[in-house]
Amino acid sequence: MTRDAVEAGFERYLSDLVDETYEAFDVAAVLRGSRSGSSRAVSKLLKNSRPLERHVVRPKLREYQRTILRQFDPVLDYAADTESDFGAYADEVLARDLYWDTLRRDIRSERREEIRERLLARQRAFGDALAPLVATDSDDFFGAVVAAYDREAALSMVEEHFVFTTPLQEEREAFAFELAIDPGDVLGGLARALPNLEVDFTDEALRSMRQAEKRVIPKAKTDIEQAYEE
Repeated sequence: MTRDAVEAGFERYLSDLVDETYEAFDVAAVLRGSRSGSSRAVSKLLKNSRPLERHVVRPKLREYQRTILRQFDPVLDYAADTESDFGAYADEVLARDLYWDTLRRDIRSERREEIRERLLARQRAFGDALAPLVATDSDDFFGAVVAAYDREAALSMVEEHFVFTTPLQEEREAFAFELAIDPGDVLGGLARALPNLEVDFTDEALRSMRQAEKRVIPKAKTDIEQAYEE
């Protein structure tokens, strides 16, 4: 199967996940958790949350989407490589890993290494699961899925590898999803005099992504079920 076809199939569901996360995202909860700035800035942004969603939240989620897609490239390279082992790709995979990038700075020594190994094991397992898909001759994503896996294996792959929040669920305190908000950039005018806000939205990221997964994963499974019935 061509790389473009695999990437298109993956990107379709990732885009759906980002859209659903955006819809579920509670900006007010994030603002109330701001660590710095003034209550006046928070108040103004709470009263004008739509610009914040458009100019800050959505671009941040799209940034994460691009990061995940960049990370997918070396994983896909590994899946297509019948000669090299995962170690040849590990450094590049880790350098592009969203969770490795958001690992808290105070995570050190053995725990840091344990998290590193779990993140790499997760991506290696994804690559191993993709290998039969990449090896098929079909350029149609669902045609390749049917050719590469039996029904149960295909559904299991979705259930395991389309859940992007697994590291965050397992190690909630190890990661920090953070955001700097300039009220002036969002609201303009007199808001330019207000101080920036530094917010940690890890809890809200987990909540909204989990809600999105509960919508996107069943849809993906339904699509796969239909592919086997055609």
